[in-house]
Amino acid sequence: MDPRFDLPLYTRAEVALQLGLPPTTLGDWLRSGALEAGSGGRGEPTITFAGLVETHMLRQLRHAGLSLQAIGEAAVALRSRAGRRYPLAWSGLAHDGRDLLIEIAAEGREQGWERIRDSQGGLPGVLLRGSAAIGWSDDGYAGTLRLVIYHDIDVIVDPERAHGQPLVEGSDVLVEDVVDHVRTGSSNREIATKFALEDYEVEALVRPHIRPPAARKTRHAPAPAQPLL
Repeated sequence: MDPRFDLPLYTRAEVALQLGLPPTTLGDWLRSGALEAGSGGRGEPTITFAGLVETHMLRQLRHAGLSLQAIGEAAVALRSRAGRRYPLAWSGLAHDGRDLLIEIAAEGREQGWERIRDSQGGLPGVLLRGSAAIGWSDDGYAGTLRLVIYHDIDVIVDPERAHGQPLVEGSDVLVEDVVDHVRTGSSNREIATKFALEDYEVEALVRPHIRPPAARKTRHAPAPAQPLL
């Protein structure tokens, strides 16, 4: 068994959070067949590491301006024509497989494909930018993924470590542990000391997970009624 392909590691909610995607977008791609998922009840892991990487690549196309429908149709076509499992998690997509995706794009009728061709770097540039976050294994498939929602610190997922949960790159620090300490009231300084991080790195890890409380609206007491003259 290869944990990259055969072991469901993530729930839908976790994938949406880790990639900064609306859950509805992920749901659309799963229903259309653009992405694979195993069976399981609500809240159970159904998506593999390779599925997470493929979702990351679809996210790149979405950010380039393509509609959900166009992306879904292209991913389904690519899956059937590429002749390999998880083609979007394969290093050849940015090279050999690129021509196949361009061919699929040419069959589309959406203007978004034209915009991507005309943009800086074009469609190959979109694929290469997405691939930059992926660490490739010797067999040509993704082995690690850097999560692009984190800024000022590198966070990766590796199916061979920590059951695929997000880690600070170059360490054994789990993002979940840092976030849990914040939720229990520890200060950033205390957390930074405990995990050998900088204060700004703690803030960077927590930012995608914990939103500051909404500012309370101050209610002003009504002005006293003026006496009638």
